Amino acid sequence: MKDDIRGKLLAKNMTRREFLQFVGGSFLVLFGLGNFFALLGHVKKTAENDSTASHGFGSRKFGA
Repeated sequence: MKDDIRGKLLAKNMTRREFLQFVGGSFLVLFGLGNFFALLGHVKKTAENDSTASHGFGSRKFGA
């Protein structure tokens, strides 16, 4: 079964556009459409409050 599909794909004449569409679709199926959109929408999150404490409460990760 696997060899039959591979043989059909290798024997099929494709344009460059068809090949890129096939490869792109394969990546979407392999990695998942949700992960693809998450990668596109990845934005570096910044701190909501720019003022930071240098000493005392709030100066460390957990405020201790």
